[in-house]
Amino acid sequence: MDGGPDMFKIITCLIAFFVTAGLLFAIRQMRLDFTSQSAQLSAEIARHKQILWDQQTKIAADTNPQALAARLQALHARNATTQPAGSSGGIMVYATPVFKSP
Repeated sequence: MDGGPDMFKIITCLIAFFVTAGLLFAIRQMRLDFTSQSAQLSAEIARHKQILWDQQTKIAADTNPQALAARLQALHARNATTQPAGSSGGIMVYATPVFKSP
């Protein structure tokens, strides 16, 4: 009983099975790596969106008409106290809304 062709078929099937198992394991590992990278990128995008949102709200708070008018009034008051009574103030700046809502 030397095994001949039957033993060759069994060894070939075992080798094919282990190669297939190795390839499936590699594909599974790549999928897990891509999922991990995707989660990290999603977290980084969310962090950047939060930073952008904070910057947008700060810009909106600093540029609303009431805040600008209050700053201009404070600037005019400070300039009025530092300039002599008879001198011209130079450039006049008015806080008026530029855009009208539709």
